[in-house]
Amino acid sequence: MFQPSEARNENLCPTTAIDNVPGCFDALRKAAGDADFRWVTKVCCTAVRTLPDTCYLLVYPGKAYPIRIFKSICNGMFPPLRH
Repeated sequence: MFQPSEARNENLCPTTAIDNVPGCFDALRKAAGDADFRWVTKVCCTAVRTLPDTCYLLVYPGKAYPIRIFKSICNGMFPPLRH
């Protein structure tokens, strides 16, 4: 289980990229809440990787998690291509 942060609103991630991928936000919520990563897709990870490294994703009211956690999950599941 991850430790949520009390991130201030200006540190919150924009969610447009995640919202544009059906099921992505719910998959990230399950990953954060239940450590259930099976619903996180490659397309969802592509959206996650577009977010700034320093932002926090508001997963539940009052519970924001560093986006780096989700990027790390994505890198483990779908390693980025090395050029």
